[in-house]
Amino acid sequence: MTDEQSRVTTHVQRFLEGRPIDWVIVCGSGLGSALADAAGPLGLVDRREVSLADLGLPAPKVAGHGQALVWGRVGDRAVCLQTGRLHPYEGHAIATCVAALRAMILAGPQRPHVLLTAATGALRPQLQSGQLVALRDQLNLFGPTPLVGPEFIDCSQLYDSGLRERLHRAAHEARTSLVDGVYAHARGPQYETPAEVAALRLLGGDVVGMSTTYEAVAARALDAKIAGLALVTNTAADVGLDHADVQRTSRAAHQALGAVIGGLVRDDTATSP
Repeated sequence: MTDEQSRVTTHVQRFLEGRPIDWVIVCGSGLGSALADAAGPLGLVDRREVSLADLGLPAPKVAGHGQALVWGRVGDRAVCLQTGRLHPYEGHAIATCVAALRAMILAGPQRPHVLLTAATGALRPQLQSGQLVALRDQLNLFGPTPLVGPEFIDCSQLYDSGLRERLHRAAHEARTSLVDGVYAHARGPQYETPAEVAALRLLGGDVVGMSTTYEAVAARALDAKIAGLALVTNTAADVGLDHADVQRTSRAAHQALGAVIGGLVRDDTATSP
């Protein structure tokens, strides 16, 4: 464990003061403020908050990303949300980008489940803005990895099939459309060219984004079970793209996204992590 990771983990443990974590949720662009709000669609109670700065981490600079960890309860489950993420394209080391996630996983006596959410672009025409996608796999052939040295972890089942089934059950109960898909990583910060979209589609990608993949690998290396939930906020690169459009679509999907995540977390057919 690096000095930075040790320091951030200690800060998170002090923030938690022995409170448990059943679920770690990393919030994508435009999603964190609503999900972490006490009056938001998750209905967080016993809410507590600490800034990333107080954990010794830089604040995200990308519009739509929060700057805090928020702990609370959803039903009888304890959740800890990272309201905004750091990206390598902001100039941060990959270890810094996953430090808060690793700290939340390591902070308690047991491994929590991890839900990674993301705002994504559609690589396939049948995926329209507002569609929710349960991640079944990912493509990160040339992007960053948080692992250093001979950490040859098995990624054949990176996204847990049981958690994905629970996502589908939650979506059905919320009467919200959910399809499975593969997340393709693009380094960013520029959006993808039409040729890049065509290549990623040919390789098997369904949605594309600039995060998530390295977080999934970091969580898997710590033996956490992972679910991924992407929101399609824009279509592929044959139309003009703007980050403001991403945020508008994210805001419009808050209720549906919150209902699905709440159903996943509250799922009483599952045992605790």
